[in-house]
Amino acid sequence: MLKKLKILWVTLLAIFLTAFLLFEYMDEKLPDGVVGPEADSLANRMLIAIDNQAWRTTGVVSWGYEDRTFIWDRKRHLTRVNYEGNEVLLDIDSRLGYILGNDANELSEEKKQEICLWAWKYWCNDSFWLNPVSKIFDPGTERKLVKRHGQETLLVTYTSGGSTPGDSYLWTLDDNGRPKSWKLWVSIIPIGGMKFSWDNWQQLETGVWISTHHFNPVKSIQLHNPVGKSDLLLLTGKDIFEPLFSDSEALISY
Repeated sequence: MLKKLKILWVTLLAIFLTAFLLFEYMDEKLPDGVVGPEADSLANRMLIAIDNQAWRTTGVVSWGYEDRTFIWDRKRHLTRVNYEGNEVLLDIDSRLGYILGNDANELSEEKKQEICLWAWKYWCNDSFWLNPVSKIFDPGTERKLVKRHGQETLLVTYTSGGSTPGDSYLWTLDDNGRPKSWKLWVSIIPIGGMKFSWDNWQQLETGVWISTHHFNPVKSIQLHNPVGKSDLLLLTGKDIFEPLFSDSEALISY
């Protein structure tokens, strides 16, 4: 018994020291930058490099993130989220949800709200990883030009919107303006400046380019099977969001 306790203590101590060293030596302060036309010019290079005009004509997109899957109707700002055995339809603008499945009626209102809220949080995070480049001129964003090691980089801060306003991202671009990596200063990660690659670019049918792999030594992120179409019916063959409009009594505010 004493031997097991000793092993547990040593393991916990090793975890603590590793976490401390990671924070002490990897944590970066948010860099300073300059707001102005040079920053906006660099941002526009990124939009051109991914063909943001094609993203605007992408009416629907589906993809997977870890064990979750999504179908996002961008024209109507609706999304279907599958996670942990739940299948949820969300009206993102009105914050209303609909839980599919016969057992939904057996759930409490509190549980329904919880399921819809988590679906929305997953959508916020996972759709952002899908194509954050298209959001760099969204209302509430601030762009700064940051010069690091003789290279121009772009710092984008989201001062409002989403589920975690205040997060900042520092983009590094290749010679063509396509993102190579970014560093994060976000509320859910205690270490500032965590770096993720932007690689394995795929061009969707609509023409937009999507990066499907983001390497980090601690945790890498993989997007699965991204598909883009101009219209929902071309992807699904029917309006899968019909219950949001036909069964108002079953809608959940989240």
